[in-house]
Order: sequence, then C-alpha cells, then structure tokens
Amino acid sequence: MLHSPILNDLGQKHGTDKCSGPTTHDYLRKYEFFLKPLKDQEFIFLELGVFKGGSLRTWSDYFTKATLIGVDIEEKVRDYELGRGKLIIGDLSQNDFLDSLLALSPRVVLDDASHWWPDQVRALFTLYPNLPQGGLYIMEDIHTSFAPLSRHFSVGFDTPPFLLLQKIPEYMTGNDRPCPMMPEENLVPINRLTKFNNELRHLADLTDAITFIEKSCVLIRK
Repeated sequence: MLHSPILNDLGQKHGTDKCSGPTTHDYLRKYEFFLKPLKDQEFIFLELGVFKGGSLRTWSDYFTKATLIGVDIEEKVRDYELGRGKLIIGDLSQNDFLDSLLALSPRVVLDDASHWWPDQVRALFTLYPNLPQGGLYIMEDIHTSFAPLSRHFSVGFDTPPFLLLQKIPEYMTGNDRPCPMMPEENLVPINRLTKFNNELRHLADLTDAITFIEKSCVLIRK
C-alpha cells in the first residue's frame, strides 16, 4: 500500500503538499492504493479546495480520462483551470451552494477546503450519500479536530469531525445491531453521542469500508 510511486512522483513534480516530503502531508502514496483502479476510467473527480492548483495538475496527469472539477471560494484560482475540467467558485458553508454540487454526480470527492469543523461535517453528510457504488470520499486534514488546532477550526461547532468519522466503523461493527450469537439481544454501544446518531448510522449503512491514514480518512461507498 505504501509503495506506489507514480501518483506521489506526479505530486512532487506539480508541487502539491499532498506528496511526500519533510514539510508535506504524504497523502498520495496511500491514496494511490484506492485510486489506481480509476486511473484510466471516465468519471468526475470533485476536489473541494484548490489552493495553488498543484493537486489538480497532479490528478490531470494521473487520471487519463477523468473530468476534474475544483471548488474554491477564491476567484483567483481561475488561473489554475485545466483543459479537462472546470473550476467553480462558491462558499461551501452555504447549504444551497453545497447542494448544487450534487448535480455533478462525482465518483470521487476530496475535501481539502477550509477544514472548519461545520464545513467538513456538512460536506460529508451532503455529498457522500450521493456517491455511486464504489465511490470514494476523502476527508483531509482531520488533525484539525485536535488541540491546539481545534481552537482555530471548530468555529463554534462542538463535535470534532474525527469523532464523527470514528463512530462510522463502530456503527458498522456493532452499536445496537443484533448480536450474531444471541439474536434476541443487541450489541451494546461503546459510547453514545448526543448528536448525529441517525446521520452516522445512515452513513454506516452506506459504507463498505472506512480507512484512517495519517491526518486523512477514506470512505468507500457500498
């Protein structure tokens, strides 16, 4: 899993902080494990957060037939528009704008936008259920759920996105589901959240697999 060089080499070429290096996140080596089957397929890749366009250029070189759509709040990112895709300018904290992205029908969604807790949770709850079977949802930089970064990224939201993501495999494995050996009883939850239980149970029912890697999480749609 950790020795896939092609995507990471492209990331280094194009200067994205998703590549490996002493001051970068080292996401691409791991992402290639999940993304390689899509390398030569036609699909829509939706990236939330464009920054300086390095990752869009990386995806463009790696995926030979994908349509790449970048979303950002800054008008200046239009300078990074590619031939095989488009850029959309909008505010992901606005429900109407976020809902409008559903019409794009992406197969892969990568959230590298504000990292603000409410934005991360809102995007997950809105976009992930709409993915097709086998679709991938990647939430980056979930280390912002932890102090001291939490002081800057919670922005009044009281539930860390990492905690919500962590509950999904718990719901997939147990948490009130019938006990296989004693069907008259349900499996007892490890702990109960006071919020988002219904939403998270719904996401768990839609999920084939969820993987945590360093500072990032990948969900595979059932």
